[in-house]
Amino acid sequence: MLDEFERRQANFDQANSVGVVLADDQVWWLPKPWLELRPVFEDGKVLANYKVFSYGPSIDFWIEAIGRCELLSEQMVGVASLAAYLLRWHYALEDKDLDLLLAYRLGDKASEAWRDKVMEVATGQSGPKRFRAGGG
Repeated sequence: MLDEFERRQANFDQANSVGVVLADDQVWWLPKPWLELRPVFEDGKVLANYKVFSYGPSIDFWIEAIGRCELLSEQMVGVASLAAYLLRWHYALEDKDLDLLLAYRLGDKASEAWRDKVMEVATGQSGPKRFRAGGG
């Protein structure tokens, strides 16, 4: 079994992370997205702003693509890839480790729970809302 604590990297930041129980039945921590204020312009002037949780444009695009997946197999490829990316922000993990942590068993409630929790974290719907001042 992998030791979550021993795999932590120097940049590990539990205060700006959310714990997710993965396929090995341990809690692993995913970084929360940043809270951004995005302005709305009209004629070169800001009329308003809105809040959005984001990891940046490339990851935001990836999250939106996962939401459009119709097949469970496609969705799981996306969610597992996203989870692997986020896990590697905090942990030193090899591919074989990710194979173990992100195993998905069809019809298994625990597998469904980690899949859903990864998406909740990535979309800013999980854990207390805090401002993150920096990237991974």
